[in-house]
Amino acid sequence: MRFYVLLGALVSLAHMPAHAQGTPCGGLGSLGIAPTPACTISTNGQSIQGTWISQVADATGNIALFEVGTFSADGGYSGANVNPSHTTHKGVWVRTGDRQFLLTVMFFTHDDKGVFNGIVKARIYLTLAEDLKSYDSVAERVVMDTAGRELQVTPGIKGHAVRMDVELPKTPQ
Repeated sequence: MRFYVLLGALVSLAHMPAHAQGTPCGGLGSLGIAPTPACTISTNGQSIQGTWISQVADATGNIALFEVGTFSADGGYSGANVNPSHTTHKGVWVRTGDRQFLLTVMFFTHDDKGVFNGIVKARIYLTLAEDLKSYDSVAERVVMDTAGRELQVTPGIKGHAVRMDVELPKTPQ
């Protein structure tokens, strides 16, 4: 019985709009106790769902093409990048506030012979632009050995992405 009550509470919370989940705009206060003043920011249409073309800064600060990835409506993420030693990237995302999102992604690495040699996890803050057509990101990359032991953490990796649009063919039928 306790399980059903907990499940019902979690399902109810999952359906609450972002402003009622303790964000600065309306709903419950940061402790979830007292209501805060109403907010004039509309969060309607602020979606990260879709396919994005991402660029990430390298060690010298130069921005280069990195990945094409898709954010699904169910909170899933799948992407592929330009590095041939990486597997497909898989992850999960959640909206955390007004144009704010959090993404966690993992992928495996292998050597030039295809032998599995490591795991990489990225924890990424995304800020959707006001026009909803791009986002800026800051990532923390965690490099692990094949057993999942943390070897290196690199914070502050900046990135930028643009939403992929449908394009008409240049040669009409």
